[in-house]
Amino acid sequence: MVEIVTRSPLIDEILAPHEKGLGLSYLGYRNHCLRMLNIGRYLVPDEPERDDRLAVMAAFHDLPFFLDGDLDYLGRASDWARDWLEATGRSAWEPEIRLMIHNHHKVRPYAGPSAPMVEAMRKADWIDVTFTKLRFGIDRRFIRDVRAAFPINEAYKGIALPAIARYAFSHLSRPLPMMRW
Repeated sequence: MVEIVTRSPLIDEILAPHEKGLGLSYLGYRNHCLRMLNIGRYLVPDEPERDDRLAVMAAFHDLPFFLDGDLDYLGRASDWARDWLEATGRSAWEPEIRLMIHNHHKVRPYAGPSAPMVEAMRKADWIDVTFTKLRFGIDRRFIRDVRAAFPINEAYKGIALPAIARYAFSHLSRPLPMMRW
């Protein structure tokens, strides 16, 4: 069984400047990022800088949406990640992080460049947003333990779900622009 990591300095570093803007969603979003990190670690064999790359993706993947409620956010999330990676001397990670962000809402499996990492985070997000209705064969005990370590914050759900509904109803021609087939 993969050990559950209970903290990520990179996630905390990336989210710290946005804590006030995230408001009541901060703890819930942070926990979502940590759940994704742990599920990604479960799905991808250990390799150099794996955990840091997963953490960066997790921190940025939905951040613009939680700050402004606009569901057309994948490009902005990728750009923010790119800028942060450049500022921290990690520019080489940008293509992979961009692929992970752009495909984390993909319905069908991803098979392009960086597929193991992209697929791991796609699955991690789907597991979390479906409240584990999808598990992709991951051991129930592991998912239960991750959720126990990082509980879903009711304020997070209470903010995210209505914001998604508001956006969808006000953009009927493209209600869920972040979804990919």
